[in-house]
Formats: sequence, C-alpha cells, structure tokens
Amino acid sequence: MKGKIETVLLVLSLLMLFAFLPTKSNATGTNVYVSPASTNALLGSDCVIYVKVANVTDLYAWEFQLEYDETILDLTSYAVVTGGLNSPTHSFYSNINETIGLVWWAESTIYNTTSGITYSDQAIFELHFHTLATGSSNLHLSGTILSDSAGNEITHTTTDGTVTVYQRDLAITSITVLNYGCSIYKNDIDVNGTSYYYPVEVNVQNTGTFDSGQFHVKLEVYLGASLETSTEILVADLAHGSSFVVNFTNTLRPASTGTYHLVATADSQNEVVEDNESNNTYTSSTFKATIIGDVNGDQKVNILDAVIMAQAWGATPSDPWWNIKGDINHDGTVDIYDATRLSLHWAEFW
Repeated sequence: MKGKIETVLLVLSLLMLFAFLPTKSNATGTNVYVSPASTNALLGSDCVIYVKVANVTDLYAWEFQLEYDETILDLTSYAVVTGGLNSPTHSFYSNINETIGLVWWAESTIYNTTSGITYSDQAIFELHFHTLATGSSNLHLSGTILSDSAGNEITHTTTDGTVTVYQRDLAITSITVLNYGCSIYKNDIDVNGTSYYYPVEVNVQNTGTFDSGQFHVKLEVYLGASLETSTEILVADLAHGSSFVVNFTNTLRPASTGTYHLVATADSQNEVVEDNESNNTYTSSTFKATIIGDVNGDQKVNILDAVIMAQAWGATPSDPWWNIKGDINHDGTVDIYDATRLSLHWAEFW
C-alpha cells in the first residue's frame, strides 16, 4: 500500500510541475505567408511583395527570414508595416544581404506597451523588387517565430510565394507582297472590273516568354515619304514563342506611279506592355508602281511587253510556260483579255 501511495504522489507532483511550465500559444490556423502567393512581373518592372500574418492572437513580436533569387530580383526598398504590432516597436535584428538574396528581420513591441495584438489578417513587412531577368524566383520563408506578450511561442504554419518574370516582345519579321512576280500597277483593275488590291502578308512573332493578349498590326503604304493609305488588323492573342501571318487584302493599291515602300507595325495602338519595342516596326524594300500593260517594268508599254505575253499565251499557273507577268487581269490565264488590256495602254509611258 505504501508503494502505491508514493506512486500516486509522484504522478500528482509531476502534473503540478507541468501545469506551471510555460506553454506555447496555439491560435488555430495561424499562418505566416507571402502575399501575393504568385506574382507575374514584366522584365525591367517593379513589384511589391508582403509578408503577412493571419489568424493570430496576442502577437507581441515576430521574426522571419525570406530568401529570393538575387539573379532575378533586385531588392530596392523594404519597411516594417505599421499595424502588425502594437506600438511602440523596436527592430532587434535586421540583415539585408542582397548578395545571396536574404532578408532577415526581428521586430518586437516594447515597454510601455505590454499587450499583444490580435487580427485575422495583416501585413507585417513590405518589400519592393525590380526584375532583372526572366525566370521564376521562389520567395521562401524560414526561421519564422511568433511570440505572444508572455514570451510564449505561437505555433503557426508558413506559406511561400513566387515571382515569375516574363518578357513580352512582339516583332515584325517580314512583309511579303503576294503575286509580286507580276508588275504592280497604279489603279489596278481586277478581271470583273473592280479595284484590284495586291495581297500582303505580314509575319509577326512573340519572341517573349508570356502570351501577348490582343494587339493591332498596322500596314502603311508610302509613296516616297508620303503616306498614301494604311490599315489596322486586330490580333486576338499570340502565344509566346509563336508567330502569326496577318493578311492585308484591301490595302495595297497604288494610286500613282513611282517608288513605294511598306511599313508594318506590331502593337500599333500600344495595347501590350513590352520591354523591347525596337523591333515592332519593319520596312519593306522599295518597289515601283507602273502603268497597266508595263509588263517588264521599264515604264512604257510597247512590243517588249507584248513579247512576254505572247510567250505565256494560253498558260495557267500549272503550265510550264506560265508567266504571271502576262496575266494582267489577274484571272489565272494569259489570253485575249490580257492582250486587250495591254493594247488599251499601248505607247503609254511615265
């Protein structure tokens, strides 16, 4: 019996001892986290990141370490956010190491305030980054400590964040005038008697690392230095690393004889934020617009043009003797209709 009594007394003594030991506060769901959890930032731009605390009771002091990729992000400024602790506060430790990408900070409420603060969600630290290179940087939290006003640790979880740096870079890579094998005539007429426009293909690429969203592509037709006409076409979106051909079917119809060139511009209405706009514009080689019937492009209509037509007589594009220059009315056959049109302009020159 004596042994049992001693055992019971020992157990009671231990229970009383544990009762007086300091315990950790355990606010349900307390979390230290990076906000926003995921940030997309354009290369060469700035972004703001916060360290926040959620669902905390009687918070009197905090400490954290935040690691980031210094090759992708440059820390330009930082600050303790007012409201994360009751005032006054004191920074007990601060270590900003941009060489290795580390922010280490410890902040505490100080006397004469003796109470902690309770809230559901609050930013405690603010960081400003400038983006240096494309890629993704993890924002990793470690060494986090939350303390209540009695000096007890508040148990909590942590949630990291990421910053993804992307690049939007639209570029015009080529301008192609279809049917350029034929002469380009001023005020050209189609086979059905309507105005004939020379189709133009403009190739645009998204050489960046992020989809473009919508933007306009503009094609301008210049006679020398004078703008004659222009057209804009909307591109709904262009995935990163891909290209798209924009077809201008009602733009190129020179109104005069002379030397022309074309200028294509991507994002002509500045709808897309880019870090490089130097390649948004592309200028074609010059070409001459001449009079109808000037098949060989020597600025006059004569027997030399008729010879080219005669050598392609009766041909369609599938024939080996086909020559698009002889198809003056653009119907896909060199025949009497083309000869008639040439005859109507016989001996004209400019």
